[in-house]
Amino acid sequence: MNDNQYFKPTILYKEYMILDMVEKNPKITQREIATHLGVAVSMINDHLEEFERNGLIKRKKYSTKTVEYLITKKGSERRKVLNIGYLNATKELYFQAKENFEKFLVSVKQKGFTNILLYGAGEVAEMLLHSIMTSKTNQVNVLAVIDDDLDKIGTSIGKYAIIPREGIRDFEHDGILIATYTKKDLIKDKLLQIDYPIENIIEFFE
Repeated sequence: MNDNQYFKPTILYKEYMILDMVEKNPKITQREIATHLGVAVSMINDHLEEFERNGLIKRKKYSTKTVEYLITKKGSERRKVLNIGYLNATKELYFQAKENFEKFLVSVKQKGFTNILLYGAGEVAEMLLHSIMTSKTNQVNVLAVIDDDLDKIGTSIGKYAIIPREGIRDFEHDGILIATYTKKDLIKDKLLQIDYPIENIIEFFE
């Protein structure tokens, strides 16, 4: 998770991740841990010394440069407790995002869009499709996903086929939902260039 900008390295997060990495790989180096968490090596050393004082880990030194970290029973139990807290926190974030997607889909339906195509086979499309598939109240039907990436065309996201822009005419639909942020303006321009009605273009990021 070190490359995820939405998870700041809080004290509890660092404690959980360090214990987790040590349990999985006792020969892991402080530099490897620091790189994974995006913090200084000296900070990792301070944490490991504290963990050792608190009986969460034991160090087995082979030389000044070679150290093995052994997680204790107490440390393993602490890691499990932290893991539960971490999962609960991420679960709460997931449900908040899912609620936002479902509210958006309700507004799409209220505007008269029932059968739609998504444009952009990325993470936003995956989240929208997951919300649609797991929602008990959703009334919006996605027919397919459009994308300009030749490597994606012909594949699928779950049961939803990924088609080229030229395949739009093969589907009777009410509108196209642009399911991307970084390329939303480019996609809108591409649709307008083929005389696609602007009133039938739905933007998730307006």
